[in-house]
Amino acid sequence: MAVFSLHSATTRPPGRKQPRPGLLELRYCFYTAPPSSGGVDTVRTFTFTLPANLPGTSHAVFAWTWVNAVGNREFYNNCGDIAIKGAAGSYTGKQMTIANYGPGYPVIPEFLGNYETGISYYTTNITQATLTGSGF
Repeated sequence: MAVFSLHSATTRPPGRKQPRPGLLELRYCFYTAPPSSGGVDTVRTFTFTLPANLPGTSHAVFAWTWVNAVGNREFYNNCGDIAIKGAAGSYTGKQMTIANYGPGYPVIPEFLGNYETGISYYTTNITQATLTGSGF
C-alpha cells in the first residue's frame, strides 16, 4: 500500500487529478481521485495499492496530473523521485492521459459542476505501455 499526501497550504479550484506512479518516464494510473463537488478541493491524502508484480527500481517517477475545472484549458503535472521495492521484471499498464496540452491532444471543456465531462478520456480507448525494472 502507498499513501500520497499533499502538504501545501495552497488550494486550487476543483479539477480532475490522477496521481500515478511510474518508471522511466512512463506513467500508469493505479488510482484516480474522486471528483470534487465544487468549491475548494480538500482531499489531500490518497491511499492506493501498487500492483504486486510492479518491478522494483531505485529511481521511479511518481507523477500526478490534473486539468482545471474552470478557466483556460490547461494541463498540470508534478512529480517526485521514489523507489519501488520489488523483483526485476516488466509491467504493462495504462499510459498517462494527457489533455488540454495542445495540438494532437484532447480538449476537456470547463466542467465545474459536471464531473462526467471528459471522463471518457480516462476510461476508454486506453493506450497500454510496458516498463521494465532491474529490481530493488
